[in-house]
Amino acid sequence: MYLLLLLGGWAISVWVFWRGLRTPSRTAVVLGAAGFAGTCAFFALLNFWGEMLWFDALGFSGRFWTEVYARLLLAAAAAAVAFGWAWLSLRVSGVSRRRAATAWICAGLGALWGVSQWKRFLLYAHAQPTGSSDPILGVDTGFYLFHLPFWDSLYWLLLGLALVHWMAAAKSRWSMARRVTGFGHLLRIVAQGLELARFQLGSLLLVLAWGVYLGRFHLMYSQWGAVSGPGWTDVHLRLPAFGLTAVVTALAGLALLVGSVRARLRSPQPQQKGGPRGRVRLGVAALAAFWLAALLAVPGLLQALLVTPNEITYERPYIAHNIEFTRQAFGLDRAEEREFPVSEEFTRGLAEENRGLLDEVRLWDWRALKAVHKQFQEIRLYYEFDYVDIDRYTVGGRYRQVMISTREMEVDNLPADSRTFVNRRFKYTHGYGLTMTPVSEFTPEGLPNFLVQNIPPEAAAPELEVTRPEIYYGELTHSPVYVNTSEEEFDFPRGDQNVYRHYSGGGGVELTGLWRKFVYGWKFDGTKFFLSSYPRQGSRILFHRNVADRVRTLAPFLRFDDDPYAVLHEGRLYWFIDAFTYSRYYPYSEPFSSRERIGYSAGQGSRELERRVVPELNRANYVRNSVKAVVDTFEGAVTFYVFEPEDPIIRLWQRVFPGMFRPRSEMPAGLAGHVRYPADQLLVQGLVLAKYHMRDPEVFYNQEDLWVRATEKYFAAIQPVEPYYVMWEPPGSDSVQFVLIQPFTPKNRQVVIGWMAGMCDGDDYGRLVVYKFPKEKRVLGPQQVETKIDQDRFLSGQLTLWDQRGSQVIRGNVLAIPVRDTLLYVEPIYLQAETAAYPELRLVAVMHGDQLSYAENLELALEGLFEGAPVRALEPGEGAPAELARRAREAFERYLELQAEGRFREAGAELEQLRELLARLAAPPPSRP
Repeated sequence: MYLLLLLGGWAISVWVFWRGLRTPSRTAVVLGAAGFAGTCAFFALLNFWGEMLWFDALGFSGRFWTEVYARLLLAAAAAAVAFGWAWLSLRVSGVSRRRAATAWICAGLGALWGVSQWKRFLLYAHAQPTGSSDPILGVDTGFYLFHLPFWDSLYWLLLGLALVHWMAAAKSRWSMARRVTGFGHLLRIVAQGLELARFQLGSLLLVLAWGVYLGRFHLMYSQWGAVSGPGWTDVHLRLPAFGLTAVVTALAGLALLVGSVRARLRSPQPQQKGGPRGRVRLGVAALAAFWLAALLAVPGLLQALLVTPNEITYERPYIAHNIEFTRQAFGLDRAEEREFPVSEEFTRGLAEENRGLLDEVRLWDWRALKAVHKQFQEIRLYYEFDYVDIDRYTVGGRYRQVMISTREMEVDNLPADSRTFVNRRFKYTHGYGLTMTPVSEFTPEGLPNFLVQNIPPEAAAPELEVTRPEIYYGELTHSPVYVNTSEEEFDFPRGDQNVYRHYSGGGGVELTGLWRKFVYGWKFDGTKFFLSSYPRQGSRILFHRNVADRVRTLAPFLRFDDDPYAVLHEGRLYWFIDAFTYSRYYPYSEPFSSRERIGYSAGQGSRELERRVVPELNRANYVRNSVKAVVDTFEGAVTFYVFEPEDPIIRLWQRVFPGMFRPRSEMPAGLAGHVRYPADQLLVQGLVLAKYHMRDPEVFYNQEDLWVRATEKYFAAIQPVEPYYVMWEPPGSDSVQFVLIQPFTPKNRQVVIGWMAGMCDGDDYGRLVVYKFPKEKRVLGPQQVETKIDQDRFLSGQLTLWDQRGSQVIRGNVLAIPVRDTLLYVEPIYLQAETAAYPELRLVAVMHGDQLSYAENLELALEGLFEGAPVRALEPGEGAPAELARRAREAFERYLELQAEGRFREAGAELEQLRELLARLAAPPPSRP
């Protein structure tokens, strides 16, 4: 139906237009063109209306109309200026052919520019000083953040329009020329264009002069020197050269404009040959030569001959500026830098004093846990666990680190015959509930000990009760649904039966009346929805249900973390999403590169890892995690809370959209307790810190102390250690806190040189702490811990045997846990049988200094550290004497076979296994706590 209406409107309009051309009838031509444009506008209005209703339903209508007005105002102003400039320019030059067409083309370009540049325009219109200035020009940084981006955009628009004017005027004069044959003749025609289109050439030169003037400010991002920002050559040569070139170019443009106007006033008819031949061409050539010499040749020559051979001498103060402003731009100037003494002692007494910390060491890898969730908690094929998130909750008076995963609806998992329009839009509308697991607890079978599980949700503590488990908005909800219709919605399965319900919330847009049904029929499902009898009074449409898409639609001027995480608060579920303000215009700051290269040792050689990280912030040279977005999974309500009110960019957006953002103090205390330092933020800061922890310009220039992210062997592959959340007791504190940690190693080495932590709890939220290790001490890094495990004779043999017996050994993350003034490394090791769909925890390896221990659980592994020898663990069920005897016999038989085959290394591992089994027979191992 909609397609017929659209095609019918177009067809009638084209027929009327064609008839008008053939009659001829100007009225019919106008009516046909208006009809075609009106048909397009009507269906565009349907999309516009649908979005407007959505913004209004969420309470963001002010935000919506501010954007609309800004787009319309800027587009209208730009179109009017572009049209008037083109008409005047061509009229002064005596060009009549295609004058109107060229003017309308320019107006269209101006309108398109205005529609697309609304964000820069709003920042420009509401700009305020920041109170800090660049060290070279003394200009407030607010100019670079808010004014310069808009001026740059306007410059490119004007440059494009000036080129269009010049080409239109020159083309009209080229009509006197014969057929263009050969490159030389083409150059002659271009030269004639320079000579005859003087007014347009003058306008073009004025625009270029303004661009050169703006180039003075773009020196704040120069790459000529040793660092990003103006160096010695930029300050002493290029800066005055930009000013002089701008003046000379502007004078040349004014001369052409004045000369063109005078000639036009003297002779209304354009002259084919005006003035001495070649004057303009000679002037343009001289100006181009001046540009080349002043802006490139002379500075480049001086840079190469004088500065580069003595670079550190000349560039020292400018490197210092770059260090200072880069640290400011990424918030590193607020980092608390401390020395970490790295004690070599780890005793039973120290472990007991930090029992609350050690009990919360994460032994579950999120990939392993996700596989367990899929096997035991998805319940039905249409449910899906997408991610496993880490958070903390107070359960039974104990502050616990937990892992949470939401059970979302994935309709595409239904059989093909069941993916009908009714099922996708009316029946299967929402996910249901979540799982919550302590990070360190396992059942005797190596499975998680759930705090929240099953359908309906079963909670292990009253504070974890889930009263509103429905998930209408999530990470996997990409399609719209219609709720509270005459068709009941599937709620959750109960045995062989299903429970159905009608949506009782106030989310989405209410479908009141035939017009709204017509609007959303066009927007989503066409005639099928418009003719459907299921919608009724009180029915609603829910769309933009993907939480990432939802917040980006509301705040497209922010960048969002790619890892939303679920929070349970007072029985309801919420999504938390971190948002960043950013800019590429902070003066003297080094742009962030999302391309990361890490060199590491491999045997006798070295290799390099190359990865892309946080691509949405690539080339940004200013980043702040200023906003936390909270989305209700049932209602879909979105609230933006400002956590860095001193950030000048978010202050400006608060002025642009009053009422859209709320202060941090208005966030409910229960929700505020789940705010996390975002991993993307710490990763960006960490990669910048890896270079910019060096404050001395000479040390920085020589890259004497360059850091890289530590690496680890994860799932049998070498990869960088990602930022990870741990419980930590900061120095001077008597309570455990939830923090985000990133360890570093020196470039091309594997010892740990330092680590940074982002604090997450209470008043400490947002604190950034950087610990540097003493350079005279050797502190093993995660990759070296992996090497120690591989070199341990018994453990390596045990893992090899497991891998050869129809199972796969999976090594989880190596976590560096700060315990007072020392580091404890912990790595969980899982075993997954080929016939199983999920892994089980089999070993926990711990390491302190050069001492390695491993056992069936963390408690026993720590005991091995205290006793000085590892408590070696075997598979579950091997503690019974009969089982141990059977295993010993099998080990002895394999030993004989391997000896006979000459595989002596593997035979030695079997012999060691046999000794362990015989020792277990003599003294049974301690039971699992």
